[in-house]
Amino acid sequence: MNIMGYERIKDSVVFGFEEYIDEEGLNVAQASAKILEEEWRRVNDSSFTKTLYFISIAIESLKYKEIADFIYNKLDIYLKNAVFEENIDKNDIEKLLQDILICKNLIYSKDEYKIRETSFATKSRVEYILGLKVD
Repeated sequence: MNIMGYERIKDSVVFGFEEYIDEEGLNVAQASAKILEEEWRRVNDSSFTKTLYFISIAIESLKYKEIADFIYNKLDIYLKNAVFEENIDKNDIEKLLQDILICKNLIYSKDEYKIRETSFATKSRVEYILGLKVD
């Protein structure tokens, strides 16, 4: 297990969105899928990292007033997750739990956002990526 810290993962997602959306012109769903694909080893490293990636992607997505369907459809699992590996820094867990609350407030708020529908192929690719095992 190669657990990355909270700040490093958050920065990775923020910079990924900036690069893919602001610089490359991708939409939120494309940026979300690209981050998951490029970071699959870290995403699948632990319950903590997978939850942090999903919550961070959701928060960044909602800043653009939309969220990919493959993130939205799985988000409830991660919004309810509060049990993480014992070797995770307690401060990192606290920060993630705060992000979960922020994400809940954003997703259940009255602010308008769009759920961006993606193709079956995209959803299948993301499922495949999330199912990969880290050596």
